Amino acid sequence: MTYAGPVTSQRPARTPRLVPFLFTGAIIGFAIGGYFGVRGGPMGGYSVASSLGYFGAFGIFIGGLLGAIVYLIADRRPR
Repeated sequence: MTYAGPVTSQRPARTPRLVPFLFTGAIIGFAIGGYFGVRGGPMGGYSVASSLGYFGAFGIFIGGLLGAIVYLIADRRPR
């Protein structure tokens, strides 16, 4: 039996996970949307809590969408 040299093992390239990107985008989106909802006070017959809910939900949607786009960019990078 001959010795061919040291055995090297390579780890497979790590791929990003989708859920943390979506979750982070949603949290940041809710914070930004909630800020805009609370900042203006009561608007057009809506209470501050309603404004927070509507703007927060919109922020979650936009933040999750942006998180998914960032995930796709991170997943497509060359390894």
